[in-house]
Amino acid sequence: MSYCYKSETIEELRRLHRTMMELNVKIGTFDHEYNGVASSTIFDTRSSKGWKLIFIKLVAGKTLEIPIKPVYSFVLEGDEAYSRFKNYFGISGLKGEFSIKEFINQFKSQIPPKYILNDKSRRAIARFDPIDRDSEGIYPIGTINWELVHAKNPNLDDKKYHRTTKNLEKTREFYPAIYKATKNMDLTIKYGIEPGKKTAALKTGDIL
Repeated sequence: MSYCYKSETIEELRRLHRTMMELNVKIGTFDHEYNGVASSTIFDTRSSKGWKLIFIKLVAGKTLEIPIKPVYSFVLEGDEAYSRFKNYFGISGLKGEFSIKEFINQFKSQIPPKYILNDKSRRAIARFDPIDRDSEGIYPIGTINWELVHAKNPNLDDKKYHRTTKNLEKTREFYPAIYKATKNMDLTIKYGIEPGKKTAALKTGDIL
């Protein structure tokens, strides 16, 4: 019989997700440590096919993906999934030396009561998924107003040169205030590896 474990509802994860929704973001992150393994933990709720937790080792970059099922349940299904879990956290798995329930209790204690979106969390998310690979960095440094660009260049192909879906999604996940101010505009947010002169103003949603 293959290994199968499904936790009870993790209320702490539900609470975290509620505060993510208040910010209108679908990816959250927090720090986690178990058995000496320090990780950035990504809670990714973007897919309608299923949510997941991704543990990313802070130094080595090795990852572990675990499905989250309704209702906020932590699932390890199959011997291979359990083996990956043990290998990631350096668990021997010998009888009496490890309890998955003990791990879950420890995991719950490290889930923050409220999701905080700051540069640290943006860097963790970008490490997992930059979302828009055409726009490097996590700092907004400028904008491109495509309506003005096309008005100044009437011969420019109107089927091209517009804000991309990925750029909008990156803005949604990294800067909800900017997203709220620009979601109905044909405006690209330019991102840089380092803050620019306009970064502080843009972070507040001050686009003009």
